[in-house]
Amino acid sequence: MSNDRFLERLRIEAETLRYETSDFAMTRMSARIRERIATPTVSQLLANWMRPLTLSFGAIALVSTLGVAWYESQESVAMESTIAQSNIDVEMAGYSFGD
Repeated sequence: MSNDRFLERLRIEAETLRYETSDFAMTRMSARIRERIATPTVSQLLANWMRPLTLSFGAIALVSTLGVAWYESQESVAMESTIAQSNIDVEMAGYSFGD
């Protein structure tokens, strides 16, 4: 080991650069911090309301997208075949028109 006292000299020279706060400054800083924490800003209020709403709308959109995709993937009877198989009767003024 060397007898270099670099760290001790560095600490001694850096003591003059240290900032020691007074009790008044510490009280004032803590009061400002408490004030900023206690009262939310307008943007924080909007974010607190909009985040749950956005999440809810996103969930609804996701569920509806999955529902439409599932509904369209199911095989159903074509409308044309249903109409072709049924008789269409039209009645007007007591007269029946149709097959």
